[in-house]
Amino acid sequence: MFLVGVAATIVFAIACYQDIRHRSIPNTLPAVLAGVAVVKWAAIGEWGPALWALAAAAIVLLVTGFMFYQGWLGGGDVKLLTAAVLLLGAPDTPALLLGMALIGGVLSLAMLLWRATQAGMPKPTVPYGVAIAVASIAILALEWRGVWII
Repeated sequence: MFLVGVAATIVFAIACYQDIRHRSIPNTLPAVLAGVAVVKWAAIGEWGPALWALAAAAIVLLVTGFMFYQGWLGGGDVKLLTAAVLLLGAPDTPALLLGMALIGGVLSLAMLLWRATQAGMPKPTVPYGVAIAVASIAILALEWRGVWII
């Protein structure tokens, strides 16, 4: 299971880089993350929590899909968050959303302050995939902290 956490962390790190550099998250990254989630749930072999993770991911997809439709969130962010929820599971979803919101708020404030120092710059976009990835990695680290202790 440790390798699942490592693989997910690598995917999240690549998503951060892509979102910062290009303001885009390639479709392959959420797809790989969803594949890692399937491996995780298959290895655990507890289908009840896996189905709850799937239900939570579906709800997140519906809500963030609406946010995408309104222009409030990018499509890559929608897919990355949905895959993260599928990976982490329903019990970790509230912590993920709270952490993502806090990190996203700090990131947004930093972008606004940066823009204030730049003359004539266009309205900055926020690489919200960074907030999703950092919050997800933090939850993974807390989940796997026992691995380091043993």
